[in-house]
This record gives sequence, C-alpha cells and structure tokens, in this order.
Amino acid sequence: MGADRRWYELPEAKQAASTGDFGVLLRVARTAARLTLAEAGQRCGYSAATLSRIERGRQPLTDVTVLRRLAEIFDIPPELFGLATGDGRRFSRLGGSLDRVLGEEPSREAGGGPVRRRDVLGGLAGIVGAAIPVADDGPAAMPGRVVSSLEDALLGNAPAPAGLVDPARLRAALGTAWSDFHACRYTRLSSRLSGLVSTATSAHSIADVDARSTTASILAETYHLTTQVLIKLHEDGMAWSAMDRARQAAREADDPLLTAETARISAIVLRRSRHRARAEQTVISAAQALDAATGLTSLEQGCAYGRLLATAAYTAALSDHRDTAWELLAEADEASRRAGAGSGFAGVDVALYKISVARTLGDFGAAVQYARALRPERLGNVERRARYWEDVALALFGRGAHAEAYRALLAAEQTAPQEVRYRPWAQQLTGALLSVDRRQALPGLRSFAARTGIT
Repeated sequence: MGADRRWYELPEAKQAASTGDFGVLLRVARTAARLTLAEAGQRCGYSAATLSRIERGRQPLTDVTVLRRLAEIFDIPPELFGLATGDGRRFSRLGGSLDRVLGEEPSREAGGGPVRRRDVLGGLAGIVGAAIPVADDGPAAMPGRVVSSLEDALLGNAPAPAGLVDPARLRAALGTAWSDFHACRYTRLSSRLSGLVSTATSAHSIADVDARSTTASILAETYHLTTQVLIKLHEDGMAWSAMDRARQAAREADDPLLTAETARISAIVLRRSRHRARAEQTVISAAQALDAATGLTSLEQGCAYGRLLATAAYTAALSDHRDTAWELLAEADEASRRAGAGSGFAGVDVALYKISVARTLGDFGAAVQYARALRPERLGNVERRARYWEDVALALFGRGAHAEAYRALLAAEQTAPQEVRYRPWAQQLTGALLSVDRRQALPGLRSFAARTGIT
C-alpha cells in the first residue's frame, strides 16, 4: 500500500463495504493502524475475544450507535458503515453520540480491566423476572471465556423477550436491580443486568405512542445503572456506550429530573475519561438548567440539584480546583438543608462528599477528621458505607497510618465483601500495603490479599 493511499481504498475494504461486511472493514482498519486485538479492545472497551468474533462475522454489527463509535475510534469513513446518506448527512435515527454532543472524543486510553473484573459482569441473559439461582455473596464464577453478557446486550446480540412486556413489571425488576447495586451484591446484579437491558430496550422499541415516555424513562434508568456498574469495574469504554444510550432515552422521556441525573452520570464518565473540565461544566450547567426549568420547588428537585453540585465539587477537586470544590460543596450543603431532613440527598451525603473531596485534594488529615465526625451506619445503604470505608482507608494510607488503613479495609470487607473483592481501589490498596509491610506486621494481610485476588 503506497504512502499516498488509504487503507479503505484497498480492494478488500471496498469489497467489504459494498457487501456490508463490517467485520472485515473493522479488521482492515485495525491492522492498518498496526493494533493487536488486545490493543484495539483497550481503545473501544471490548475484549479481544469480542472483537475477534465481530471481525470474523460471528457477532454481527447492527447497532448504529456502536457502528458510529467504532468509526470514530478507528477512523473509518462513516459512509462505509452506512452511517451517511448519499449527500453525506448522518443518520439521526438514534440521535447524536455522547462525545459529539459534548464536543469531545472518548479517551483512547480507556482500557478494559483484568479478566477478574470483566468476568463478574458475566451472567445469564434471561427474561426479566425469570428465576435465576445465584449466591448473594459468593465469588463469581470465573469461566474461561471473558466475553461478558453486557457486551452482548450493548452490541444488540443478547436474546430479546418474546411478546409484550408489562412496564409495571419491568419497573419492579429495575427496582430489584437497583437494590442489588445499593447492597453491593454485584454477582447477583451481573446475572440480571444484561437481561434487564435487553428487555427494557425491546419494550421501548415496540411501545405505542402513549407508553413511549414511560418506557424511555425506564430505559434511561436501566442504562444509568449499567453505566454505574461499568464505572465501578473500571470498564470505561463500555461505560461511554451505555451512557450514550442513557442520553438518548432521557431526551425522549423529557423529564427534568431524569435529564439532571443523566447529566450527573455523564460527568462521571467524562472525568474518568480525562475530560474533567467538560465534566465539571456538564454538571454545573445541568444544575443551572434544573433550577431554571423547575424553580426547585419540590423535594426531589432540591435533592437532584444538591447531587449535581456535590458531583461538580468532587470533579473540581480531581483537578485540584480547591476553592471551587469547597464553594460548590457549600452550595450543595445549603441545597440539602432546603430539601429537608429525610430527603434523598441529605446532610450525611454532603458529609460523605467532604471526606472524598478532602482526600482527593491530598488533605488526608482533614479527610480523617471528617470521617470521624460521621457515623457510617447513618449512611443508609451498603454502597454508601462501602464508599465511606474506601475514603477512610485511602486517607489513612496517605497519612502513613498503614495499620489503621488495613483495619478500614477489613471494615469495608465486612460491610460489603464484593466491594472489596471486585473493586480496583481495594486491590490496589492491598497491593500497596503488601509492599510496605515488609516485616509482616499486619496480621492476616496475606490471606486477605488472597481473597481479593492479589498475590
């Protein structure tokens, strides 16, 4: 191939484009970029096995959102994927992608995590409501294959339910899935989530005009949950795709509260992809838009406003914008007071964010002080308590209090075993403790490390 020719001018590429063999196009583009399957998978958030199946035609590419994202990442002319009309206009059936709406490209360094993290996503892609026997706290099965059922759901390859789906039943199934998330039951959640995604997508696609707003809302919340699970497992590439779907569904639902929460989770995805300035702008703009649209006259609106500002504060702290972080958190605190006691976003949430912000800014002593002033049992659910112990353990380690950090890590394990078993922060901290505990002064650390998969 000459230096003045592009890979898509090769006969193989032209033939694949003319026959709609998108897998071959992807393979030619990947090899032209001199990327291995593993390296290409790191760019787009899929496993090497999944990309291999796509390239060999074993896993067809039919989802316009996925095609659009792959075209952007691998510099494939969109018309070769059928993403433009004859005059060059993009298809708009599924709306704009997240990165185009926000004027950013997803980070090409967003990589898939170790096999252990991806395998916990694997589960049975069943119909919502099906009886699936799973253990609450046991370790997830670790099969040889690493292709997760969530990948199949996002690629449109998971089985769809037969017949109509009752929105009320679907909403109940979503509530059960959120309960698993808040309880850090990640193994059980992973066995349900891909089926929930497929069912919610199918229900929305066949809904009549009167029901579309309801099914769009359920679909957006399903993708919120999916995105949060992927974020926790550091599957940033897949999180981009899930968040794109959430934005599309939320736009159709046309609910200010749903739009606000979508923006908040979008910001989390953005900041994990190293677009922190855009993330901060996204949540602040969303807070202003929510205020302008609703006047914050209800309890739910006030809570959503507070959550947006607290997320903006933590995002600012990640960029070491100290004054901005504390100003935003003070405003979030005021919003929680206005929302009233017993609200969905209360003073204890602000107190939890204070620990996170102080730790992120490197003020480990202040973080420990804030933590001591907050009783973790007041945080309501297991996921929040696990976040509390995460911040405490990391802040104590930052102060050089290794024994205390280890005790906080044990408290996190007692509170939420799967949070410690599958989350990268716990594994990284365990590895750091092993490296400093040369005299083996921390009893049980090595057996603890074995439980978390660290050798």
